[in-house]
Formats: sequence, structure tokens, C-alpha cells
Amino acid sequence: MKSDSYCSGCSQKDTCRSAYEKLGKFQGPNVAWKVIVAFLVPIGVFIGGLAASQRIFSGRFEGRALILVSFLLAVCLTLLVICVIRAINGRYKNDEHCEKR
Repeated sequence: MKSDSYCSGCSQKDTCRSAYEKLGKFQGPNVAWKVIVAFLVPIGVFIGGLAASQRIFSGRFEGRALILVSFLLAVCLTLLVICVIRAINGRYKNDEHCEKR
């Protein structure tokens, strides 16, 4: 094994190996959807809100004003979505906590 020759001179190779074995056998919940919701959804909402507001306000504003209005609208929309996600997540945690009792 490649790691055996790499770790042969290390004084902590046994504790390190046991730690990685424990991590490999850990049976925890899948957090992939939580990561997607926490990171990718707000980014997608911001980009989508920016693009949509650029199209909506392109006839009413020009230049820097269009950029500023579009940016502020996208930020507000993103913050609103983050608040909704947190509210849903908080409600879900409270329901989950009640079921464990």
C-alpha cells in the first residue's frame, strides 16, 4: 500500500490510521442537499435576480443607474430567499426536535 511506505517514519501513524478508519465507517446523514440549499440556491437566486432585473429595468434606467438598481434588487431578493430558507429550516428543526422526545 502506498500510504504504508509514506507513513512508515511517522510516530503517529497508528492513531492517524485509526482516525481515518473511524471517519470512513461513520454513518451520518447525507448533507449534500443541505449544502446545495445553503450555498448554491442563494447564488443562483442572486444571478437570476440580477439578470431578470436587468431585463425588466433596461428601458427605464441606463448605465450605472441600471447596474445599481439591478444589484440592489438582486441583493434584496437573495436576502429574502435566505430568510425564507432559515425560517423553513428553523421550523423543520423544531418539528424534528419534538419528534425525538
